[in-house]
Amino acid sequence: MNILFVCTGNTCRSPMCEGFFRKLVRDAKTTDLHCQSAGISACAGAPASPNAEEVMKTFGVDLSGHRAAALSARLVAEADRIVAMTESHRRAILAQYPDAGKKLFLLNEFHSDPSVPRDVADPFGGNAEVYRTCFGEMKGALENLFLDLSKSNSKQQSS
Repeated sequence: MNILFVCTGNTCRSPMCEGFFRKLVRDAKTTDLHCQSAGISACAGAPASPNAEEVMKTFGVDLSGHRAAALSARLVAEADRIVAMTESHRRAILAQYPDAGKKLFLLNEFHSDPSVPRDVADPFGGNAEVYRTCFGEMKGALENLFLDLSKSNSKQQSS
């Protein structure tokens, strides 16, 4: 199963999601879940934000090799699930790729805390603490997404 995380520039939120999700997959020794990230307005090849790199190091995730990718028809077609950070990202994806609707979700739809806003605020331009807060908000949703996908993959494989 292929998961695609999407934000605006693919230098902050979606790389943090991709890196942490890969860590969850690696730690669980799962081989059937894969992920990538992209940005709706990405400058292809841009590195992850230094603050995103700094915050993710504390979770054992190395983003130093990350390079931004622009959202493309190929990435959308290859994805089994597309996970956007905000409602405006969802609308932009649907405007360009209307067939993606059935596999398109907001990250915070997977959050167990109903008080968490639907949109993940963009930390771009903020200090490391802003990034830490942003990732703290995304972490629970990513863990729940991983558990949901792991369960559904197990059911599909046993069928």
